[in-house]
Amino acid sequence: MAASTVPAVLDALVAGFTSALPGVQVVDGQPITTDGDVVCVGFSGLAGEPAVESTRTREQLAVEPERESYDITCLASSWDGGTDAKAVRDRAYQLLDAVASWLAADRTLGGLVLSTRLSAESLIQEQTDQGAAATVRFTVHVDAFTR
Repeated sequence: MAASTVPAVLDALVAGFTSALPGVQVVDGQPITTDGDVVCVGFSGLAGEPAVESTRTREQLAVEPERESYDITCLASSWDGGTDAKAVRDRAYQLLDAVASWLAADRTLGGLVLSTRLSAESLIQEQTDQGAAATVRFTVHVDAFTR
């Protein structure tokens, strides 16, 4: 059975998002503690939910490698302790835009996969007793051949 590209892609996304967002906390999976701005790779925001959902298919009559298509759930979140919802929302989308630009520059992640793209996003805004927060949950869709 061929090996999935999921672990290598998660590593590439963490490294790439870190380079695209200097000074921003980029976390592999669920954060333990967070700064005001954080991007999580492979985390939906709720413990226990799938971080990656994958489907494998065979290409034509070939046995190996298999084609895999999967979605990696990620978050871009901003909080600054104030009550200005627009400020944290705009900042969360700045984080998302930086991630999208980094992905657009090399959709194959250096030849690791066939393609990547942002495929879905949803905005969560809330006023808490610690201030306004905005979180954009987004999905990185990946098409690849197993290795």
